[in-house]
Amino acid sequence: MPQTRVLLLDGGLGHLLKSRGVERLIPGVQDDQLYLATALANERMPETVAAAHRQFVAAGADVVTTNTFACTQWSLARIGMADSQQQLVEAAARLARDAAREAAASSGRQVLVAGSLPPLRATYQASGLAAFEEMQPEYNLLAGLLKLHCDVLLCETLATCTEGVAAATAASAAGLPFWVSWTLEDRSDAALLRSGESLQDAVAAVAEFPGLEAVLVNCCSPPAVAAALPVLQEAAPPGVMVGGFANGFATSTSEWLAGGNSSRDPEALPAEEYDADGLILPEAYARHAARWVELGASIVGGCCGVGPAHIELIRRQLQAGASEQGI
Repeated sequence: MPQTRVLLLDGGLGHLLKSRGVERLIPGVQDDQLYLATALANERMPETVAAAHRQFVAAGADVVTTNTFACTQWSLARIGMADSQQQLVEAAARLARDAAREAAASSGRQVLVAGSLPPLRATYQASGLAAFEEMQPEYNLLAGLLKLHCDVLLCETLATCTEGVAAATAASAAGLPFWVSWTLEDRSDAALLRSGESLQDAVAAVAEFPGLEAVLVNCCSPPAVAAALPVLQEAAPPGVMVGGFANGFATSTSEWLAGGNSSRDPEALPAEEYDADGLILPEAYARHAARWVELGASIVGGCCGVGPAHIELIRRQLQAGASEQGI
């Protein structure tokens, strides 16, 4: 996959789907299970998922990500749907591929499909992980299903070195190019996984896998992405791209996880960058993305709370920069 410009990822698909009402698919469940409706939408509200992909493509995304983040055995078992994993993953992959094909047919644009390989247990949690040997069969299954419709596999939101290696093992064996992205503590003075492990060690653990094309960070604050990029630049093997896609919430994930019980106060995010609903303003997010590119990012995009409006503004920014450079 030759790289001549910055690749623009889509944004937070799950957040966008929730805004489209998919949560009505599982009425009466606990709040911490509502995210699972996004997985069911692949079969029960496919046009809503397709429309979300199209919206990100229209905003200028070069890459759409499969709606498979919640399609894990552990997650689906919480609502008695574990037996539906394969069909939900296949449906998600087809919907993303269809969006890419539509873009090619209508405008001639090449839009890549990234197959999401998510954490297999609770997101952000370093404790309670399955053993490496237990993770491997499911990652192999997911990678095998996704590779049929995807251009690249995206191992994302990984909180530990072990998760990264498990996902990378399956992605490499699948034979597609793959990217590995870790979620970090929300701080600007260090690049640490949510497990406390160093980002340098995480990159080193996957550096030798055939097919590794990019190392990234995601699902953390914009300043945390900026702090991580120099580390990624130094740690990445030659020819491997670096990048990041941050969360768009005024309350950082570290604050949410701490719940007031952290021994270290999470860094406050600047209030002026966020709207009344606690979502980052598109202009503010685009400024952060511009900074990431300055720091060497070849791939940028958005995670939770980052929508098409944010992606569109980044696209305009990238186009303006390319015009100035005569690209």
